[in-house]
Amino acid sequence: MQTVNLPRATKVYRRSFFDQSSQCQLCGRRTRALVCADCCSLIQPLPSNQCRCGLPFNAPSTSAHEASHPPLCGRCVRHPPAFSASSALYPYEFPLDILIQGFKHHGKLDNERALEQLIGHTPLPWPDSDLICPLPVHWQRRWRRGFDQSERLAHLLSQIWQRPVLSALVRQRATPHQQGLTRRQRQRNLRKAFRCQANVQGHHLVLVDDVMTTGSTAREASKVLLDAGAASVRVWCLARTL
Repeated sequence: MQTVNLPRATKVYRRSFFDQSSQCQLCGRRTRALVCADCCSLIQPLPSNQCRCGLPFNAPSTSAHEASHPPLCGRCVRHPPAFSASSALYPYEFPLDILIQGFKHHGKLDNERALEQLIGHTPLPWPDSDLICPLPVHWQRRWRRGFDQSERLAHLLSQIWQRPVLSALVRQRATPHQQGLTRRQRQRNLRKAFRCQANVQGHHLVLVDDVMTTGSTAREASKVLLDAGAASVRVWCLARTL
């Protein structure tokens, strides 16, 4: 069982309980929704035609086969990821990044409720998937924050998609941030970072994360799950760095 910083978690959830504000979490305008219509218009979804790593292609897919088996970007051609597909909902850019950062780093759970509004009734991209697996943070980071944002996101998607959550992965090494590292450095940074602690034999998994930056973390986690016997791993993320 994951260790939780109870004082931190209590502070975070108490703030969420008492701060039921009726204003937009981005512009502060009074509104019934947590993100007003004007701010929602600034957050445009990514096209469904995406590479295996979640990067969008400018040209629309021209056939059903191409839609389900899109062409690969240059990086994926040279270094194919272990996961077989990914789906990114939004680009990681202003103003969505403000909501995500406030949620993750400052415990603003009103921002989480705003993200729920943006996710809405997002369909499950792969209907044959039978389990949702959050991409976990290390226990030290979870301790500081009081929660694991990917785990909370996975449970939200579980309600929408009607699929159970399986916390199959443990992040057994606290790794530095990936930003600014080369591909080789990212690979070395993530080596043996994850361990599978559950039976995933034969299951089709959706690996859930809030933000995919380069995809290196999802690649490493997917390898661990496939080595443990998973039939397939597909990656879903709320936002993708372009």
